[in-house]
Amino acid sequence: MEILEYLGKFHPVVLHLPIGALYLTFCLVLLEKFFKNDYTIPVRFGLLFSFVFAIISCLLGYLLSLSGDYGQDILNLHMWLGISTAIFNGFLLWFHYKSIYKKHFISFFTITIILLTVTGHFGGTMTHGEDFLKPPLIKNELVFNVKDSVNFYSEVVRPIIDNKCVKCHNPSKSRGGLLMNNRENLLKGGKSGKIFLANNSLESNLYNYLLLPLDDDLHMPPKGNAQLKQHEIELLKEWIDSGANFEKFHKIQETEDQLIKNLASFFPKPQLIVSSPTNTDIIKLQDLNFRVERNSNENNFIEAKFLGKDFQTIHLNALLKIKEQLIKLDLSHTNLNDNLISKFRRFKNLQYLKINDTDISNKGLLSIGNSIVSLNLNNTKVSYEGLVPFLKKSSAKNIYLWETNISIENQKKLSMSSISNLNFGVSDFSKGVPLSPPKPISEQTMFSDSITIEFFKPLGNPTIRYTLDDTEPDSLSVLYSKPFSIYNSATLKTKAFKEGWLDSKVGVMDFIKVEGILKNYVLKTTPDNRYRHPKKLFDGIIGGINFRDGHWNGFIRTKDYVKGVNERNSGDLVLEIDLTDKKYSSIGFHSLESLGEYIMFPESIELYDISQNTNKLIYSKKLAKSSLGAPNVTKFFKVPILKTPSKVKLVVKSNKKLPKGHPAEGEFAWLFIDEVLFL
Repeated sequence: MEILEYLGKFHPVVLHLPIGALYLTFCLVLLEKFFKNDYTIPVRFGLLFSFVFAIISCLLGYLLSLSGDYGQDILNLHMWLGISTAIFNGFLLWFHYKSIYKKHFISFFTITIILLTVTGHFGGTMTHGEDFLKPPLIKNELVFNVKDSVNFYSEVVRPIIDNKCVKCHNPSKSRGGLLMNNRENLLKGGKSGKIFLANNSLESNLYNYLLLPLDDDLHMPPKGNAQLKQHEIELLKEWIDSGANFEKFHKIQETEDQLIKNLASFFPKPQLIVSSPTNTDIIKLQDLNFRVERNSNENNFIEAKFLGKDFQTIHLNALLKIKEQLIKLDLSHTNLNDNLISKFRRFKNLQYLKINDTDISNKGLLSIGNSIVSLNLNNTKVSYEGLVPFLKKSSAKNIYLWETNISIENQKKLSMSSISNLNFGVSDFSKGVPLSPPKPISEQTMFSDSITIEFFKPLGNPTIRYTLDDTEPDSLSVLYSKPFSIYNSATLKTKAFKEGWLDSKVGVMDFIKVEGILKNYVLKTTPDNRYRHPKKLFDGIIGGINFRDGHWNGFIRTKDYVKGVNERNSGDLVLEIDLTDKKYSSIGFHSLESLGEYIMFPESIELYDISQNTNKLIYSKKLAKSSLGAPNVTKFFKVPILKTPSKVKLVVKSNKKLPKGHPAEGEFAWLFIDEVLFL
């Protein structure tokens, strides 16, 4: 009996042979039917092969059933279905051999395939459980990916030190002779010796200096600098007391509740899972004058901003097509009213809503759902009487209520009673408060013929002045009174003025007149897989300051790069462009610099004439390096085409290494480019 049961264990091995053979033979029969090919011999062989092994599989299955490890009801069902499949397989072989029932052969075969599929299903159910073929349910629920282990140094300690310590302990500024920009310097310590002792946090200055009174000269970080939060201090202590290992992963036990809470900010953020919106719905929104962007490359959420003023039912209905995916919506400066907003309850996942300068009143306020995290109600008709009931049901963290008719006394009442952070802006105490830079309504910066510039109505109704000649605007510059047009590439600089307020900072926007979009080109280098959107380089759409917005392509030199061998991995942008169809005066590309994200502007630009299989340099420019602490900024770079070549090669060389003094000094820098076009 034991030998028979042992032989039965070969049932799962053997049964896949007739399954595969029968499916393959069925495909051959269909091909023979529809393409009029002759597969007589392979079909007959396939039927014979599957029949023989089906019989063997049935016998071995019976032997396996003798173990008694399976439920009798489902076992009997699986067994008789399997036997039926083998019998039908035998009939098919007989019909084909005798050339009978030709008209019904495919029908009989289809029944056999169905029997085989059902038999396999119940076999899988016995082995893997009833839900083994059940499709996963995509639910609109929060999913928190808790890690079961963590590299304390690289994932926790290093980010804390970079954010709170490296500012004062780097190659450019080493207080106490201590550098903290890499592990080697952490181990070395400073003038006072080593800063930590493994397994002993109380004898480690890295920890105990954090516990000193804020006014103590030895307290770190010094008074006036960003201080470590309590959970960050506890995590540093945990790392030291667990051995201060730079490579070891710490296993997180279920009993370590406090540790899990402290690590929460270092875990992946909770994500709401939704399906992807359809291209048809997105295109429809764009046609209706919406700017539509993905919230992140890691999810399917959508951010939408209406660029017009006349918001109607047709626009609302288009938004409702993506009601599951819509997470951020901006309808400011439109004619949105209480009637239109009444359907906003259907936006179950909407978290960020801007409806500044609209006709929304208390009635419309009650239509806003509980999913909202941030709500902008500046310059609307909402009042104290409407906010009281709204705040009782709302879980919004931040609500902005500038220029609403809510008295100072009622502002205090609302602030005292609400868990939301209410921002009422400035009123009687505006003296000394800086104005915000003027902001154009349209975010479009590229045009072919002309573009019209119109500004949002700023809070406080200040005077707006501007320049187009790259000079700084002042009180004598051109006064903005109505929309105006730009016909050539220009840098628009704006500034707001108002008595009793500080002048705004200068707002800067580059408007680019485009001669054409690249069509005939070959991209010779490869963006990194994480930021690879090659078609976005030539779509005529400019990305924002967020390099993750889906418009940017990120280039970085790989560790395995060898010059002359794998040039695609150089970290540069190398682009061959055919100019046969039309002559252009210049090529432009749009780049990003964000040193905190390890992204730098190019080091140099080169343009080669490759018309006659040559490689002749016709333009070269070396660019100045930005200093540490420079703001995140985007910039258009213009490359003149000095002669009339029929084919050119554009080489945009990255700054390969991050500069001295950077927390990641010496590591490869990123080159981010989102658009290449003719100017």
